[in-house]
Amino acid sequence: MDNSQQERILILGVGNVLLRDEGVGVRIIRELEARFDFAPNVRLVDGGVLGLSLMGTMMEAEQVIVVDAVRGGDEPGTLYRFNWEAKPEHIQYKDTLHQIDLMETMGTLPLVGTPPKVTVLGVEYEDIDNWGLELTPKVEKAVEPLLALVLQELAGLGWPARPKDNPLEVRNVFGGPGQDS
Repeated sequence: MDNSQQERILILGVGNVLLRDEGVGVRIIRELEARFDFAPNVRLVDGGVLGLSLMGTMMEAEQVIVVDAVRGGDEPGTLYRFNWEAKPEHIQYKDTLHQIDLMETMGTLPLVGTPPKVTVLGVEYEDIDNWGLELTPKVEKAVEPLLALVLQELAGLGWPARPKDNPLEVRNVFGGPGQDS
């Protein structure tokens, strides 16, 4: 199969990195970029809080994996996996401005063409109200399991990631990957 026939997959990390756990989706993208290599048909995007601006990027893919902080009512650090179309009723996606934008974006996609299949991989947050670049300890502890869940989802689509020979250390969400010290 040539590259033009391969299913295009987007891994989209969203959230506001200035509001503690809200930035976990962006953190996961940084970790993936630093530690793994991907097939040419797999694209990683730091979606930040771009909302409707992500519509074009999402419409270029057949499969989208959204990584984000969510409220499901469970213990902070709990992981979630759900298809956007079949989102469980107990999952709340209205706590922050970017999540409202994401909901609007998802609702608008069918109006502009055939929308991609969207899977959300999330973690129950503890704090998205206070300023800070650090994740709370419970969400920080969930980073590796959430990363593994993203890699498992990608492998399930038939496009496993390959660990880099010389992985980088993610020092912060702003500078992205940096050389190990």
